Amino acid sequence: MKKLSIVATVLVMLTSCIAPEIILTPYEVIPITERSGTINSTGVFYALPRQGVEVDITIRKQEFIRGPYAEFAERLLGVTNVIKENNSVYSVDHVSISQRAEADPTQIYFVQFNDSRLALKYENDLIIRGVNLSKTEFSESRKKDTERQTAQTSQAANRPVISTSNLVERNDTVFFNQMVDTQLVQRFEIRTVQTVKTPFQKAQEIVEKIAQIRQDRHRLLTGFQEVNYEAAAIRYMNEEFNRMEDEYIRLFTGAIKMSYETVLFEFMPEDRNNLTVDLAKFSANHGLLSLETEEEEEEVSDIKTISLNIALQDDILSGIRQFSGNLRLPQRGFFYNIPNPALVTVELGNQLLYSRQMPFSQFGTTQSLAPDFLQIDFSPQTGEIRSVRAIGN
Repeated sequence: MKKLSIVATVLVMLTSCIAPEIILTPYEVIPITERSGTINSTGVFYALPRQGVEVDITIRKQEFIRGPYAEFAERLLGVTNVIKENNSVYSVDHVSISQRAEADPTQIYFVQFNDSRLALKYENDLIIRGVNLSKTEFSESRKKDTERQTAQTSQAANRPVISTSNLVERNDTVFFNQMVDTQLVQRFEIRTVQTVKTPFQKAQEIVEKIAQIRQDRHRLLTGFQEVNYEAAAIRYMNEEFNRMEDEYIRLFTGAIKMSYETVLFEFMPEDRNNLTVDLAKFSANHGLLSLETEEEEEEVSDIKTISLNIALQDDILSGIRQFSGNLRLPQRGFFYNIPNPALVTVELGNQLLYSRQMPFSQFGTTQSLAPDFLQIDFSPQTGEIRSVRAIGN
């Protein structure tokens, strides 16, 4: 019996040494690419975001419109600075860069509840927004990480050209002989004929109207009128005189029409070795052109390329990556991103148009917390942790 008792005691001791320690975790977060077996627990999915770049380029078009009487401007008005031919000039008026977040297909996770109670908040496309956040905290923290500045487009329309009569009356005296009582009598009559005005006649007529406007304005401002106008009425009539005079003068000097067009370009960086992309080509005489436009063409020989470049700043994350390699967690909680900062620039040839610091999660590092009961506030734009604190289960 003593031998049996000793054997039993030894077996108990061996069993206690061999059996692993049972660690009960409240929940576990599993990357969907790591486990293919059956999961015997309920749970939910969530995703971490990645960042794409949106570039808004606003092109300004200046149309120089020749006046219909430009050839008479120097002769009748003494003006030499006139638009002599129709022409258009394009320029880059404004450039802005913003980011858009979308679910990263390589960072989808399954939260295995294991009978724990978790409340997850989401942004669009399964992007995680928070864990165990109260409604008040969630509503207060829904501030956008970036503010997209959209260029305002406007168009300055040209004032309508003043219409003038195209006909002029001409009085002709016609003489003819007529027999009256066997005597030849010479008679005449005046005939009115309408003929088309020559451009020079139209220009002279406009110059006379300009002189009349200036005379009327001078009388108004010097008090040469019988009516005692109020100051506001005098100011209004003076502005109208100036407007009318400017419209008449533009018939000689020409006009400039301004218009704006905004074009959106999108780029999703995925390969850290390919972070420079050509967006479009640009010509001062033709505006934005497709990338397929050949530079050898004589008509668009002045074209330059508008390019987007993302310069990663890897030195900031090197220490974090080295330290995280030594971490070994038996069970993992929620995964979060530490984005890689980068300088994003837009250039036209060698000219810098825009630069801005931006984070990119897809080129950063991903870490995980311990599976404790936590209250976590995620950034839906980058997947970073804004705040975290322990709570009771």
